[in-house]
Amino acid sequence: MKPKLTLKIANSDLLPTQDRYEELLAAANECGALTAWRGDTALALLVLLGGEERVSGIRAWANAFQNGEYTISSESVSCSFLSETKAFVGNGKKDNGSRESFPDVLYGPGPVDLEAGRVQGIFVCVHVPVDTAPGRYQGEISVTAEGLDEPLTQQLTLEVLDAVQPAPEDYRFDIELWQYPYRVAQYYGLKPFSQAHLDVLRPHLRLYRTLGGHAITASIVEEPWNGQTYGAYPSMIKWVRRKDKRFAFDFTDFDKWVTLCHELGLGDKIVCYSLIPWGNKVTYYDEKKRAFQSFSPRPGTRRYRKLWTPFLKALAAHAKEKGWYDQIYIGIDERRHMEKAYDLIDAVTGATGTPLRKAAAMDHFSAKYFPLIDRMASVSVGLETATKALEDYRVLANRRKGREGLRTTIYTCVGHFPNSFTYSMPAESYWTIFFSAAQGANGFLRWAYDAWVQDPLRDTTHVSFESGDCFLVYPDEPDAAKPITKSSVRLEKLAQGLRDLNKLLFLAEQSPALAEKATQLLGQVKVNYTQKGDAVADEQTRMALPSDMAALRRGLWTLTEEYLSDDKK
Repeated sequence: MKPKLTLKIANSDLLPTQDRYEELLAAANECGALTAWRGDTALALLVLLGGEERVSGIRAWANAFQNGEYTISSESVSCSFLSETKAFVGNGKKDNGSRESFPDVLYGPGPVDLEAGRVQGIFVCVHVPVDTAPGRYQGEISVTAEGLDEPLTQQLTLEVLDAVQPAPEDYRFDIELWQYPYRVAQYYGLKPFSQAHLDVLRPHLRLYRTLGGHAITASIVEEPWNGQTYGAYPSMIKWVRRKDKRFAFDFTDFDKWVTLCHELGLGDKIVCYSLIPWGNKVTYYDEKKRAFQSFSPRPGTRRYRKLWTPFLKALAAHAKEKGWYDQIYIGIDERRHMEKAYDLIDAVTGATGTPLRKAAAMDHFSAKYFPLIDRMASVSVGLETATKALEDYRVLANRRKGREGLRTTIYTCVGHFPNSFTYSMPAESYWTIFFSAAQGANGFLRWAYDAWVQDPLRDTTHVSFESGDCFLVYPDEPDAAKPITKSSVRLEKLAQGLRDLNKLLFLAEQSPALAEKATQLLGQVKVNYTQKGDAVADEQTRMALPSDMAALRRGLWTLTEEYLSDDKK
């Protein structure tokens, strides 16, 4: 007879989906071996396997990690039960109504119930205080439930190495996730930028900050992406055409958003979308007609300049008054005719000082675009586009390397593989960080942080994109009294990749020998992995990618030991 519950360690680079029940049950269990720097976070995945009957009231908790007289308290260890959400596997435009379940949501500490013959994941994060003494720590995760005579336990070892994890604000390689604050307000039924909305946004954005995020997203027109998400994205700056035909601009929402982000340590880069919005439509309130009007001038035309010049002057003046001028970037996302918008930006602001900075995400790229990119303070090239012109991207990254204020990044989105969709292997998220750095990028970009679909806790399917493409965190229930934003497995693996990569970049700065070995380790990152279609890894990749990422981590620990050994000489 099967036990009521079986507790095992599992590989966090793979999702513990229900179709893996027999595989996980048959796998040998071992003591989970973790490694971390001081000030780091180590990840572990445990799985509970149901027996022949339903089990209720399951709880999990961590005991303190001990190393002789030294302790990492249980308060530094979180155990989150993974909650399943549904997803259509493939692009939403092909949605045939089929759904699969994926345990992506770090929902909370429980209790949970488990049906017979089912898998329940437990995601463990061990936060290592920066003052932790180095050495090997022994820890234990305990699980209890109704009907269990005694708790189940899983042993974990944690090797704390005597190096300090770079703080997010010191990252050499960072992450930018586009935010959708209006969607947060809509989901919870709150007035945008009311006190209640701001109270929800604060903890919601702190999670982004802890990842290493610092850039923020602002809308300067209504629906800068032409309504591609499930909630409206109004302009944070309201356009009004007065009776005398001059434009006025209301910065109320914009100011509240930027001020909040600054309070949280965010917003040294404020990317404003866009002078070429998707659909190329600008909407304003016409006082004379007492109605909203829309205008779609072609970039570079007289009508385009006439419409946008007053706005750029007003934005520049307002930003200077607030002390934000050097933080403002005009963003353009995957649009043609960028040079026309850049000409206008330079013409309007150049006479009064340094032009506003420019940022772009590009899904068209080759060396012929270098003159255009030279005008950008921040450029991000799509994964698939960069891969098709990899040598050109490496040349671009190298020519911008070390130049103050320039960001050269890679992004993933719809259709790319590997990726960070709901159904992607967690290892794919980790890979994207190391792959980007291996090509010379100094950051990674993704839309989006929180552009939630209708009911993301239960179904992440999007009508136009792959499931989970437009958010990496989950909301609480809509009627939650104090909403708590929930992380995802894919976000945690992105964060792990960021931490580990920044360890490697730190080591590379310590000596020429370590720099050479760090470069060699990055050189091991493979460019292409195979898929079976719909951005789903085939069996070869399912075997190879987690193994390759584990090898990268082993290489990182080896370099760390070498650094520590040299440091003691």
